Amino acid sequence: MRLWPVRAAGQLVFLVIVVLLAAQGITIWMMADERQGALQTASLNTLLQRVGDAYSLVNDMALPGRERALSVLSGPFLSLSADTAPILPEDESAPFSHWLRKQGPLADQNLGEGMVRTRILVDDDRCEDDDWDDDDDDDDEHRHFSKSVIREYQKDWHKRIRKMDCPPVLEVSVALGDGYWLNAVALPPVPSWLWLKATLLGSGVAALLLIVSVWLGVRYILAPVRRLREAAQAFSMGNPGTVKEQGPEDIRDVIRAFNQMQVQVGQAQNEKARLLAALAHDLRTPLTAMRLRVEMLPEGEDRNRLLDNLAEMQVLAEDTLDFIRGSSSEHSRRFDVGALLQSLCDDLEEIGMPVSCDPVPRCILSGRPEALRRALRNLLENAVKYGQQAEVSLSTGPGEVVVTIRDRGPGIPEALREKVFEPFYRMEASRSRDSGGAGLGLAIARTLILGMGGNITISDRDDGEGAELRVCLPGPAAEDS
Repeated sequence: MRLWPVRAAGQLVFLVIVVLLAAQGITIWMMADERQGALQTASLNTLLQRVGDAYSLVNDMALPGRERALSVLSGPFLSLSADTAPILPEDESAPFSHWLRKQGPLADQNLGEGMVRTRILVDDDRCEDDDWDDDDDDDDEHRHFSKSVIREYQKDWHKRIRKMDCPPVLEVSVALGDGYWLNAVALPPVPSWLWLKATLLGSGVAALLLIVSVWLGVRYILAPVRRLREAAQAFSMGNPGTVKEQGPEDIRDVIRAFNQMQVQVGQAQNEKARLLAALAHDLRTPLTAMRLRVEMLPEGEDRNRLLDNLAEMQVLAEDTLDFIRGSSSEHSRRFDVGALLQSLCDDLEEIGMPVSCDPVPRCILSGRPEALRRALRNLLENAVKYGQQAEVSLSTGPGEVVVTIRDRGPGIPEALREKVFEPFYRMEASRSRDSGGAGLGLAIARTLILGMGGNITISDRDDGEGAELRVCLPGPAAEDS
């Protein structure tokens, strides 16, 4: 399966998609750690603030009301109680306790040393301590901690907070004014990945809008290029037409140059046609005069030879002019190629040529029918002359029409199948007009067929007896059954 598109529009859109996906992937990867760490830090700060608020509320409250207040303040991630003894026999996370007393939510309570005890735990079943930097190899007791202190976390408590898949359990004991202790057990919730869903959804919508915009923009920009391609194909088939200058300036420059080229080529062809017309007229006069003078000579071998030479010169001149002119003056129009082929075969049969034509379907083409008729006539006459007979058939396929001409001659060697289309090339070595001709029949036919956007190929017959010529033309513009 081809992944790389063949059209310019598809390639540009494909590149935009790849670059956009790569940029979004890198951005999400860079944001994931920071976003999850920030969410965990925020959730822990919220829980700690609730501990501070609870201490401020119940510190001067009577015991019965204190219990009710702490029950209301407790929740799924925070357990609060007032007990006669702290749940922590000692302060195991002294740096964190110091932060709570001096900078954290308990900073305004004027708590002294030892009145705040903290411990940070990690669930061994959920967490693996495989990415920690151990600064002290002797402290193995901190590696296998069942409810033990992580000394690395004491140094930088944000480190564990930013471990996305393993939120810590925080235990806090704070001394109340009447000798009781406020005990809190806080479990920051595992941060949700909803932010990633929202990010992916937003990125997907932005990518879709960008792709649609790029696709429409590219199609708009390349629309003049498609029209230029169609005009070039029509020009190659002898149907020139001016292309409207649209699109970006560089594309307009190409269209402008193409239009100028069409004008210059048309002017050159018209000048050539006028020159050839004048040449044909000028040659006809001296040839006619020479023929009259020769015919006035006494009967004899020399007179007959001169007449043959003059006839050969006249036919050769006409054939040469036909090859150069290539029916360029004929305008393109719609015609039935099946009817044209059948009519041509009937005409040749009437004059005694062994030409047979299979039943042909109706097939409407847009082109130059007289040029096609002339080309097919040259091919049929060539097949009869060198292959004794011509068998003709017409077939249509996706995007093409094929005229097949088969003969019963000796065939054409594969090494000469391209050379026989060259002007004045003759496989027959003699210079006789009756046996070899001028060598322009196939050249003229191919010139006319190429002018209609088609091609001619030569091969051997399937049964090996003779040659097979295939004339391939562009598919029908419309087809009637």
